Amino acid sequence: MNVPRASLRQWQRLSCLRPSAPRVHLPVCRRSYSESKGSLAFDTIRSEMLGRNKQYSWDVMSPTNSSLLNISLADFIPESCQAPTYRAGAKSIEKVDATVKLPQGHHLVYFPLQKPVSELCPDMTDPLHSPGGPFERRMWAGGSIEFNDDFQLDSTPVVCEEAINDVTIKGIEGQEKIFVDVLRDYMKKQDFESSKSKRIREHRTLVFMRGVNPEQARASLLKASEKRGRIVKVPNAPDFSITLTPTPTLLFNYSALTFNAHLIHLDPEFCREEEGHPNLLVHGPLSLTLMLSVLRSRLGADEKVHRIDYRNLAPLYVNNPMRVCVRLIGDGDRSTGEKTRKWEVWAEGYDGGLSVRGTAVTGPSA
Repeated sequence: MNVPRASLRQWQRLSCLRPSAPRVHLPVCRRSYSESKGSLAFDTIRSEMLGRNKQYSWDVMSPTNSSLLNISLADFIPESCQAPTYRAGAKSIEKVDATVKLPQGHHLVYFPLQKPVSELCPDMTDPLHSPGGPFERRMWAGGSIEFNDDFQLDSTPVVCEEAINDVTIKGIEGQEKIFVDVLRDYMKKQDFESSKSKRIREHRTLVFMRGVNPEQARASLLKASEKRGRIVKVPNAPDFSITLTPTPTLLFNYSALTFNAHLIHLDPEFCREEEGHPNLLVHGPLSLTLMLSVLRSRLGADEKVHRIDYRNLAPLYVNNPMRVCVRLIGDGDRSTGEKTRKWEVWAEGYDGGLSVRGTAVTGPSA
């Protein structure tokens, strides 16, 4: 018998109704804030969020996650942009040398969120980051990464220490956006226990917006069908670029590798009816992973990325072509022996408009 495929949310609802199923507790997110005299007590929101406890995600630096990411990207990026291990023929996990360094950007598929579904927000995101109702819509606004340490794929115990670093509010009353700066420090177990400073440090900026009603969602869909009203383009041509089309399978694999159940990447019905997006959205970290993959292909054998800063300007959607670009903008100062190089990195949507824009600094790997 052929059974129609239900959406994730439909399946969750049906599972709760089956007599034989155990009782399921729907996820409850952080507190909701009441409005008084047309305004919200943002000082209260900020104070409560900054007072939340740090959370820790333990992992081991196994070759498994990195290898699966290589396999997931292999059909979408050229060989020159693939991780060195994959290019060298280590295309299955048992062939990865334990002395090999973790490719930069691959740390994003380690340190998964370690919470059961019952503790997540209704959109299946981490409640640590959420300001609570009425700010129900979450987007990835940008961030930065400093690569101050190199991990090896040798199954070393590692930890991510995560905390809310800052909370800011922007926008006029009724259209406010709450920006949450999340600080994540990735360390080897021995460095964590000895309080050493050698680590990968990442800032993630998340933006939370008010939820939309069905009429607002339909209006957003109509606007999206008429394409972007304002397209921002990079004034200079890239030195190198690749074009790819993200598929639902790629998004699913990346969600699985990062243990990310956010419905905007998995459930088209949720995207349309709850968020007003025409289709699944490409993950912010996936766009970052792709930019780092393309940038790595331009580096010398003894060169690595020291820092990358980026902003997400417009959504990228599944099944729409995207282009990832790099351009060298600074080649060091030979008179002083400065060997660092500076780059522009960006991603364009199907219409050629900027979706992600960033800068990076590279230099000697030692």
